Amino acid sequence: MTKTFATRARTIDHLGREQIADAPTAVSELWKNSWDAYARTVNLHLFNEEPSVAVLTDDGHGMREADLFGRWLVIGTESKISDTHPVASADRGGLPIRARQGQKGIGRLSSAKLGSVLLLISKHRSDKYVAALLDWRMFENPYLNLSEVAVASGSFDTKIDIFNALPALVDNLMGSVLAMVDGWRIMERPVQAAWKRFDDEWRSEEPLRAGLPPSQRIIQSMKRIPFRPEHLEKWDGPGTAMLVFELDDTLKALPSTGDTDLVRAEVIDRFERTLSNFVDPYSTGRSRPEFDYSVDVRTPGPDGTRAKILVGAERAIDRSQVQDMEHQLEGTVGDDGVFRGRLKAFGFWIEGAVEFELPKGLYMPERAATRVGAFDIYIASMEFEQENSSHERAEHIRYRALAEDYAGLMIYRDGLRVLPYGREDNDFFSIEYKRSKNAGRYFWNHRQMFGRIALTRQHNPNLKDKAGREGFIDNTAAKTFRVLVGNILDQSARRYFGSASDIRKPRITANKVSNRTERAEEEAKKLRERERKMFQAELERAEQNLPPLLTEINRELQGFVLTEDDQVVAAAGRISDWRSSLADTSIRPQPSGSARFTSRYQAARNNADTVSELISTYETKFRNALEEFQAAEPARLLDKQIRQSADAVRQQVEQFQSNIVGLQREQYDLVRTLAQTRIADFGKNADAIVAKVSAKLVDVGSAIRLLAQLRDDWISENRQIFGIYVSALENVKAEIDLETLASVQNQDLREASAELDRLTALAQLGIAVEIAAHDLQEFDEMATAGLNSLPEDIRNKPEVRDIRLGIEGLTDQLRFLSPLRLSGDRLQRWITGVEIAEFIRQFFAPKLAESGIRFRATDEFLSVRLYERPARIFPVFMNLVNNSVYWVATVARPTREILFDVVGNDVVIADSGPGVSEEDTSQIFRLFFTRKERSGRGVGLYLARANLAAGGHSIRYKTAEDPPTLSGAAFYIEFRDADLGPRGE
Repeated sequence: MTKTFATRARTIDHLGREQIADAPTAVSELWKNSWDAYARTVNLHLFNEEPSVAVLTDDGHGMREADLFGRWLVIGTESKISDTHPVASADRGGLPIRARQGQKGIGRLSSAKLGSVLLLISKHRSDKYVAALLDWRMFENPYLNLSEVAVASGSFDTKIDIFNALPALVDNLMGSVLAMVDGWRIMERPVQAAWKRFDDEWRSEEPLRAGLPPSQRIIQSMKRIPFRPEHLEKWDGPGTAMLVFELDDTLKALPSTGDTDLVRAEVIDRFERTLSNFVDPYSTGRSRPEFDYSVDVRTPGPDGTRAKILVGAERAIDRSQVQDMEHQLEGTVGDDGVFRGRLKAFGFWIEGAVEFELPKGLYMPERAATRVGAFDIYIASMEFEQENSSHERAEHIRYRALAEDYAGLMIYRDGLRVLPYGREDNDFFSIEYKRSKNAGRYFWNHRQMFGRIALTRQHNPNLKDKAGREGFIDNTAAKTFRVLVGNILDQSARRYFGSASDIRKPRITANKVSNRTERAEEEAKKLRERERKMFQAELERAEQNLPPLLTEINRELQGFVLTEDDQVVAAAGRISDWRSSLADTSIRPQPSGSARFTSRYQAARNNADTVSELISTYETKFRNALEEFQAAEPARLLDKQIRQSADAVRQQVEQFQSNIVGLQREQYDLVRTLAQTRIADFGKNADAIVAKVSAKLVDVGSAIRLLAQLRDDWISENRQIFGIYVSALENVKAEIDLETLASVQNQDLREASAELDRLTALAQLGIAVEIAAHDLQEFDEMATAGLNSLPEDIRNKPEVRDIRLGIEGLTDQLRFLSPLRLSGDRLQRWITGVEIAEFIRQFFAPKLAESGIRFRATDEFLSVRLYERPARIFPVFMNLVNNSVYWVATVARPTREILFDVVGNDVVIADSGPGVSEEDTSQIFRLFFTRKERSGRGVGLYLARANLAAGGHSIRYKTAEDPPTLSGAAFYIEFRDADLGPRGE
C-alpha cells in the first residue's frame, strides 16, 4: 500500500506572506513578474481613502483564462520548462527577448504581503478579461487542505462587468468559509467544521481577547470590499492589475497623514530607498532596460484626484551624477575570476589596464552546478573627509548629500535589482565588518561608495534567490562570488585607496596644510570621542540616579514636618545633599555624533528640571516653616549643622584629593618609565653607530654626522613627548581649565566648519532659485499657450485636465512664493493683518487640512496695518507657521491650533505644540540650529529675524513674564511704527 503527501492550505501562507521580508520586497517581486510578462510600465497606486486600496498595474501581455487556471493558480511552475517555450513575438510587443526573473514559480504569492484581499484582473490582447477574487487569510487555517480553499473567478467582456459581478464573486468566495452567516447564501460545505475549529482555537488561546475570530474578520472584510472602476481608470489592458484591500502596515504608512511620526518616516524612507533604484541606474546606452516603474499616492480632492510620486525611475540616481568622482573602479570579472578594467584614484586614472588576480587559496569551482560566471562591476567613491579629498568643497558637499540617499553597492541581475544588497543593514561583502578591524586599510564603506555588480542569469545560473527573496542561497557559487568581490575591494584598497597603498599617503599629504594641523585634528578627534564617551557615561548616571532622587524628594515633601531641632538639621542636610546629587548628575551639552541619544537626553534634562523645581519647592516650604519655628536649643542646633556641613565638605575634598593623587602617581610612574626607556634606547642607537665604525662600514666623519642627526631627532621627539606633560602641568598650575577650553574651541570649530558647508550649499540653492525664477514665467506662458491651442476634444480629456491643473497649481505656488525671490519686491506698501492671514490660510491650506490643524487670527490681528515690503514680511510668517505645522503635528489632533494675535505692542504667532525647551531658547535663532529629527535645516527662524532686523523690527521667543497664549511655542514680533488698530481694554 502506498500513501501520498497532503498539502495544507498554510503552505501557501508559508511560501508567500511569511517568506517575503517586507512590503518593498514584495512589490519588487511583483514588478519582476511584470518584467517576465514583457511590460514596459508598472505602477503601484495607493488610494488615500477610507478604507485604503492599493492597485498594481502593468502593460504586459496579460493572461488568458487558461493561463490563470493553468499557471497563476498552480504553485511552483518551473522557470526552466518555461524557458524552453519562449514568449511569442506578438506577446513581446516589439521588445527583445528578456531573461526571466522568476525562478521558483512562487513570486506571485508576494501579493499576500501587500494586503489580505486580492482582486486579480488580467487581459490578453483581444481575449476577454479574467478575474479572480481571494482572501489570503483563508490560507492561515491549519485545518484546511490546499484543495479546499476556494478562489472566486470568471471571465468578462468589459471592466465594468467585473465590478458589477463583484457581489457574486464575493458570494461564491464566502460560501467556502461558512454555511450560513447573516444574509449570506446557505450552503453546506465540508470545510465548515475546519473554520469552526479554527475560530474555537482562536478564542481558547486568549478568552478575553478583543476582536473577531478569523472567519468573521474575512466575512466583515468582504461585506465592505471597496474596489471600484475608478481604481482602474487609467488601465484597460492588455496586462495585469491587482487590487488589494486590508493593506499591510507599510502601505498604510505611505499616504501622508500630516502627523510628525518618526517611525512612519523611517518606514517611508526604507520603502523609497529599496525601490527607487529598481532598474540598474549605472548601465549605459542600449544595456539600460526599457522598463519604467513608479509608486504614487492618490488623494481625492475637490478638483479631482491628485497623485504624489513616492518612487519613480526619474528619482533614481544616474551614472552621470557620480562618474566624475575622484575614485572609480570599472571592469569585468571573467570566468577565471580575474578582474580586468580601469581605475581612478584621487582624481587620476591609472595608466594601462588594471588586473586583480585571484586570492591565494581560492580555486574557481568547475562543476556546472557550482561555477561562477562573468560579471561586471562599477564603483564610484570619494574621501569622506573634505581635507583628504581632491574635490572642491562645493563638489564634496554635493557628493556627501548624494550619499545620504543613494550610497551602497547594489547587485542587479539582467538589469533588475536583487534585494537586499545595497541596503545599509546588509553587509554581504563584509565591507563594514572589515572596516571595524582596520578602517584605514579596508578603505571601502557603505556611506561613501556608489555602484553595482551586474549579473546575468545566463552566465550565473547558480546564483539563485532564497525563497524569501532576501539574497542568494548560500551555496558554493554564492560563497565564491562573495570572495571574488571581496578580493577586488581588498586589493584595490591595498594598492590604491587604503592606508597601506603607496599612492594614498603622498596624495593625502598634498591636500593637507601642515603636520601641525594634522596633529591638531587628530587630537581634536580624540577629544570629540572622549566627549561622546563622557556624555554617554553622564547620561547613564543621570538616568540611574535621578528617578530615585525624584521619588525621595516627593516622599519627603508629602511627609514634611518641622517640630523638633533635629528635624531642622535633617531638612537642611537633605537640601544640601539633594543639590549635591543633582550637581553630580549634570550632563554636558550634547556633542555632535550622538543624535541617537537625543530622546534620552531630553528625558534626563526634563527629570533634572523636575528635581530642581521640587528641591526649590521643598526649600521654600522649609524656609516658611523655619520662620515660625522656635528652636529648643539654638546653640546645639547650629553646632550640629556646622559639624554636618564640615563633614560633607571634608569628604568631598578628600575624595578629590584621592583621585588627584592617584592620577599623579600613575602619570609619575609612566613618565619615569618612559624617560628610562628613551635614555636606554638612545644609547642603543648610538652604540649601533659606533659598531658600524668598528666594522669599518662607515668612517669617523660619517659617524659624527650620524650621531649629530640622531641627537637632533631624539631631542625633537623628546620635546614633543615630554612637552605635553610640562604644558599640561603648567596650565594646571595657572588654574586653566584645559578640558573646558578645548571642548568649547573644538565645538566652535566644528560648528564653523559645518556652517561654511551649509552656507555654500545655501548659496548654490539661492543661485539656482534666481536662475529658475528668471525663466519660469516664460515657460509657464509657453505651456499655457500650448494647452490652449489644442483641439477642444483633447483639451477636455482627463489627462490634459491634470496637466493644466498641475501647471495652475505650480503657478499658484510661484505666486505665493514670489516675495521670496532673491531680488525681492523693493516697493513698500500697506500690508494688513487680513492680507497676511489670508495669504497664510491659502498657502498652507493643504497642510492644515491634512494635519487637522485649526488656524485662527483674532480681530486684533486682522486690524493690524504695516507699511513695509511684502518680500520682507511674508517670508517671516511663512517660516514661523511652517515650523508650527511640524511641531503641532506631534500632539493629539483635537488640540492642534495655530494663532495670530496681538498682545500689548507685539504681534504674536503661537501654537499648541510642545514648545521650545528652556535650554534651546537662546539658540533657536542661530543659523542651522534645529531640533527636527528629519527635514530640519535650521534656516527659517534665522531668516525671519534677519528679514525683520533689516526693517528695524525685532522678534523674540516668549518669556515667563508674557501672558499665556496657547500652550506651545509663541513668537513676539515688535514692528517699528506699526498701526495696531483699535483694541479692547
